[in-house]
Amino acid sequence: MSIDDLEIRSLPVGHLPVIRACLDKLGVFAVLDEHLPRHALAHASDAECLALMVLNILSGRVALWRMDQRFEHIDLELLLGEGVEPGWFHDNRLGRALDHIDEVGTDTLLSDIVLRYLGGREPEPFSVHLDHTTLKLYGVYETDQQPTPAHGFSKEHRPDLKQLVFGMSLHGAVGIPLTMGLHSGNTSDHVANRDHLSRLADLLPDPDEVTVVADCKLVDGETLGRLTGAGFHFVSLVPKTFGVRKELIDQAWEAAPDAADWPILASKPGGKKTDPPLHYRGRSFAGRFALQLPAEDDAPRVASHEPMRCLVVHSDALAGRFAKALEGKLARETAALKKTHRGVLAKEFACAEDAEAAMGPLVKRLKWHTGSVSVEQKEIVEKRSQRGRPPKDAPPPPTRTVFVPRVVLERDEDAIAAARRQASCFVLVTDWAEDEWSDERVLAEYRHQAIVEGHTGFRWLKGPAAVAPVFLETPTRIRALGFVFMIALMVRNFIQFTLRGGMKKRGRGVRHPFRKKPDDNLTTEMALVWFDGAMTTALRLPGTQWTRRPTRLSEHALDVLQLLGIDEAVFNSPPERRKRTGPGE
Repeated sequence: MSIDDLEIRSLPVGHLPVIRACLDKLGVFAVLDEHLPRHALAHASDAECLALMVLNILSGRVALWRMDQRFEHIDLELLLGEGVEPGWFHDNRLGRALDHIDEVGTDTLLSDIVLRYLGGREPEPFSVHLDHTTLKLYGVYETDQQPTPAHGFSKEHRPDLKQLVFGMSLHGAVGIPLTMGLHSGNTSDHVANRDHLSRLADLLPDPDEVTVVADCKLVDGETLGRLTGAGFHFVSLVPKTFGVRKELIDQAWEAAPDAADWPILASKPGGKKTDPPLHYRGRSFAGRFALQLPAEDDAPRVASHEPMRCLVVHSDALAGRFAKALEGKLARETAALKKTHRGVLAKEFACAEDAEAAMGPLVKRLKWHTGSVSVEQKEIVEKRSQRGRPPKDAPPPPTRTVFVPRVVLERDEDAIAAARRQASCFVLVTDWAEDEWSDERVLAEYRHQAIVEGHTGFRWLKGPAAVAPVFLETPTRIRALGFVFMIALMVRNFIQFTLRGGMKKRGRGVRHPFRKKPDDNLTTEMALVWFDGAMTTALRLPGTQWTRRPTRLSEHALDVLQLLGIDEAVFNSPPERRKRTGPGE
């Protein structure tokens, strides 16, 4: 046997071994193998199919199409185990894996993964951030399937397309997805919220220490009744349609007419370096809300009006936004009145009372101006009955008297001031007492709602992940694909949270790949850049197993692995595969 018989193979892996190791840390493989054991006749298990889809998503490609061809040029054995072949993961196999996931139940799988994660941590109070979005669909779908693709309020501004409502809740500190839901396209946020609350109540062992944070759709009688009945705490935004909101804001301004006298609760930098900081100021008041409390033994719900703590917050940013838009509002109202006024002038009024009455409704509709109406008397010369120059002795043409209404507009400073007070404030409602949660903490918790709306939630799902538009054939597979994206988001947020926590604990950041200086607030995407170009080199002689040589990683990549608690061996040693089970073993 000569040196010429030695086979050498070099394949890229990049950051994918890190993702594979995190799937093990979160217990994803253990849960899926427990509920979806590998059949004796199946080359690839459903857990391996899901892992490949997650690896595909977190490598920047979300299409499920031809994944077998894509992973031909990646060391798939290092990621999934010795003997794994890319050809096993064709489109039909991945589709069947999605069917199996939905048959077992996405709620069952996700809740088991979440309980494994929460069970490995010390009990602590935390917040759950809840929100919904829409997934637009293309093509024709069966209308008798559940969830049903349907037209509804599109948050993607595509009312011409059918859609599904997709919701999720995230662990407030870590960003780990706790629950997910896929609903028919015309489902309201109120109904979807109640569905999530029922799942959370079944999932979380001690709801008394959990605070649910959501937008204004959480605030309605039945939903608040379910929250209090389940023992959850909550922080939410009071809708603008609630009369109590206006009353509370007026009460706050009466107590302190100058916003500068309100206590500062939080601040953020201005838009430019030279701009002053923008403050949030506010104080708490009591407001009453109608609740429908659940009753026992199938009895009807009990309606009551309960006093709740409401935090009125004045925002410099909202006040500035109102001031910036005010001149445009004034100009549009003036232009609209002039256009309507021209239509009134086309009419002829025989008396001053009729002319003034015609302008009355127009003036009453003014929001930003006050209008003073005056009436001008005019003499209209009638046309002669015959054309041409009249004879010298012809009598003068007849005349008639008409009355023309005029209106003079002035800015209504009182109305503008009242609108400014309402527009510059928002109201939060919570069941936490002031001696338990300060005003600063209530506001801070609501501002963290960006965790589900921003790059750790929907912005990632619909941006880098591009979960919508969806091209799958059935809503059941879309629901299963939503579960796959939840796992991908879980891994992504787990990496980011673990990295930032480790850097904060040691007091030193990781070097940013582009800014060339330490950064203790790195995102997952920036940290994984240090693994770009990572390759595996394997050697073997005929009739022997491949022997992988250690991969040379940069010191910054090794630093990331240390913070994540991942051994460098994941770049050299394939994981063990789960044995086949079932007939034929």
